[in-house]
Amino acid sequence: MSAPFPRLLSATADRSAPLAVLDEPALWANADDLVRRAGGVPVRVASKSVRVRSVLERTLARPGFAGVMTYSLAESCWLVDEDVTDDVLLAYPTVDRAGLLALTEPGEAGERRRAAITLMVDSEEGLDAIQRVVGGSHPTLRICLDVDASLRPGALGIHPVHLGVRRSPVHTARQAAGVARRLAARPGFQLVGVMFYDAQVAGLLDQMALVEDPVLVSADPALVARTYGAAIQALVDAPSHA
Repeated sequence: MSAPFPRLLSATADRSAPLAVLDEPALWANADDLVRRAGGVPVRVASKSVRVRSVLERTLARPGFAGVMTYSLAESCWLVDEDVTDDVLLAYPTVDRAGLLALTEPGEAGERRRAAITLMVDSEEGLDAIQRVVGGSHPTLRICLDVDASLRPGALGIHPVHLGVRRSPVHTARQAAGVARRLAARPGFQLVGVMFYDAQVAGLLDQMALVEDPVLVSADPALVARTYGAAIQALVDAPSHA
């Protein structure tokens, strides 16, 4: 075992399992390293990996951290209601009826949730599903477009394979730009962001031969920028329905 484990085992020797142990010095060392590597870009905490409220709060209080990426709409509303954060990005599209009704309810609580929470969508059908729950005349909801960030080197003429999960049906720059414009044009919604979730590729083993391919690794960054530039520009040009 590495050095911390005997110390942690000793500290919990009189405790009954199951239990969870948090190595606080390691936690803050990792947090500081994330901020360093972010190079000035605020780091959003993923709550599905940090399941202790006090740890969320203490992390958000540290310089370099801002906002939470959540895994459910119910959790998103709870974090806002409990004043843990006023900046929430829901990581996945939702069909949570109770959560959507809470998000659109009249009054101060609903207004606070709508100001803080951004819903994730990957298609116009996602907006249709929301409106089947809350109706067509609802307060403006903040939305973010989820674009597929898996690696498809076949599109670059390198390898005819797909690396990563199939998270979103939006794969190309043309698709992303078209969907972004249509989402931005829908009354009752405000398109405020585009997400490319790189963990779809980052989760692959580095030892995979294709991941280590020097041709693939040396892909021109300018090509990546051009590929999705149209989607970003569509967001910049999008009218606001706030």
